[in-house]
Amino acid sequence: MSKILVRSSGISDTAGKASIWSNFRVEEAVTAAIDLYGPQAATAAAYCALDAWTEARSDDYKFWFGVFSALRDRKST
Repeated sequence: MSKILVRSSGISDTAGKASIWSNFRVEEAVTAAIDLYGPQAATAAAYCALDAWTEARSDDYKFWFGVFSALRDRKST
């Protein structure tokens, strides 16, 4: 399996500020992930969510977990 590299954005959550992902819809990210990563799109989104979780970026984590969930649900149907 090829290794998927995900670079950390370095963006931290701050109270009262909108997340960078608030300008994007999950479905747009799902489409972009499929275009970029193909069959590995769910894995790439999971890595993004994990990266956000370990860096305590809760808004980013929620966004990427939503993307991962949508991709996972697509695979199971």
